[in-house]
Amino acid sequence: MAHSYEEQAPPPSLAAHVQCVWRYTAGHDLTPQRIPPDGRAELILHRGVPYEEWRDAAWAPQPRILFAGQLTRPLLLRAPGRVDVMGVRFKPAGAWAFLGETLASATDRRLPLADAPTDEAALLAYIEQHIAAHPDLRDEAVERAVEAILAGEDANLDALCATSGLTPRNLQRRFSTVVGVSPRMLKSLVRFRRVFDALQGTTLSTWSAAAQAAGYFDHPQMARDFQRFVGCSASEFVAGGAGLATSLAELDLVVNIQGGEASDR
Repeated sequence: MAHSYEEQAPPPSLAAHVQCVWRYTAGHDLTPQRIPPDGRAELILHRGVPYEEWRDAAWAPQPRILFAGQLTRPLLLRAPGRVDVMGVRFKPAGAWAFLGETLASATDRRLPLADAPTDEAALLAYIEQHIAAHPDLRDEAVERAVEAILAGEDANLDALCATSGLTPRNLQRRFSTVVGVSPRMLKSLVRFRRVFDALQGTTLSTWSAAAQAAGYFDHPQMARDFQRFVGCSASEFVAGGAGLATSLAELDLVVNIQGGEASDR
C-alpha cells in the first residue's frame, strides 16, 4: 500500500519548542498500528479521515485536531479511510508553554483542540500564539537535564541534579510539570527510541546488536521495553508492515522473526 512520510524543520519562531513538523499520507488500512513512544508530545491534525483508537475494548475515532501527551503505554490505531495527517512534534520540554498547564495532565491522553484551525499555516501561527501567551513557561534547569538525557550523558539522578542545580525532589516535580514524565521514564523512552536509530544506515544484523547499541544491557531488557511500550515483541512490531508506526520510528527494515535478524529493505 502506497504511503508517504516526510519531516521538515519548524519555522524559526517555533524552533525553541518544536522538534519538527511531519506529514503522513496513506490509504485505507484496518491493520492495527502500534505507535512507538519517543519522549515527546505532539499536536495532530487529521486532514483526511481521522484514525480510530483502541480504547475501552472498542475502536473510537480520534478528534480531528488533538494534543497527544507523552506516551508511556501501548497505543493502537487503525485507518478506516484515506489518511492525511500533519503532526507537530514538540521537544521534550517544549510543549509546556503551548499547553499552558502541567504536561502530566496529558500523559497517555489525546486531548481534543476544538478551537484550532485546520489550515497548516494557520495552525503553526496558532501554536506560536499559544506559546507567546505563556512566556514564563520555560524551565532552563529542566531543559539542561533533558539535553543531558538526549545526549546520552551520565544521566543518573545525582548527575541530573548536578546539571540542573535542583534537588531530587524538585527535579522530579518539575519534570512532571514541564515534560510530563519523570527523568527515569524519559531516559527509558529515549533509550527505546535509540533502538530504531541504531538500525538506520548500519550493518547491525540482529536485535541483540541493536539493543546493545541503544544502551540496553542485553536483548531481554530491550524485549521488556517493547512489551511495555508497544505491547509486542520487536519482530512482531516490524512484521506488522509498513505504516504510520514504522514511519514514526523511521524504520525501513525486513525482520526474520524466527532468526530475529534485521536487514535493510
